[in-house]
Amino acid sequence: MQTPKLSQGFTLTELAVTLLLIGLLAGLAGNSWTSLVSSTRHVSAINETHRVFAFARSYAINKRVLTTICPLSSSMTCTDDWNKPVSVFPDEDNDKRPDGGKIHRISHLANSNLDFYSRTAGRGYFQFSPDGMSHGTMGSLIICSRSSKDPVEISYLALNIGGRLRHLRDDNGDGVIKLPWGVSLTCPKT
Repeated sequence: MQTPKLSQGFTLTELAVTLLLIGLLAGLAGNSWTSLVSSTRHVSAINETHRVFAFARSYAINKRVLTTICPLSSSMTCTDDWNKPVSVFPDEDNDKRPDGGKIHRISHLANSNLDFYSRTAGRGYFQFSPDGMSHGTMGSLIICSRSSKDPVEISYLALNIGGRLRHLRDDNGDGVIKLPWGVSLTCPKT
C-alpha cells in the first residue's frame, strides 16, 4: 500500500491571504499608535501647564512677591502668543517684565501638534499675588491637538480667583467644550 504524500509549504493563495491579513493588522495598529501618541502629547501638555502654574503660585507664596506667567517677546515684555516658550518671573513693580531680568522657569508648552490659545482679553499673562491668589482678572487657556486623521482634541484650563487651574475636556470627541454657563468653545480654524 502506498502512503499519500503530504505537501509542504503554502500555496500562493494561502500566502496572499496571510500577507493581506498582516497588512490590514499593521495598518490598524499604525492608526491606533498615532492616535495614542497624539493623546499622550495632549495629556503631557496639560500636565506641564499645571506644573508651571503650580510652580508660579508656590514661588509667589514662598518669596512673597507678585509673580507673572507669560510668553515673553524679544524685548522681555509679555505677549499673547502661548505657542512661544512661557516664562515665570517676579514682577514686584507689576510692569509685566522680569524684575532685574530674573526668570525662574521657562517651559515649552506647545509643540508641532499642539496649539495654545489664551482667553485673557488680550492681556496674555496670568499673575499670582503673594498670598497665592490670582492677581487681577482671571483667564483661561485652550489647548488644541491637531492630527491629520483624528478629530481635534480640545481642553480648557481656567485659572480661578483662588489661584487654581480647573480643567475641562471634550469628553465626547466632537471638538466642542460646553462651559457650565452655556458658552461653547472650539479650536480656531487654522
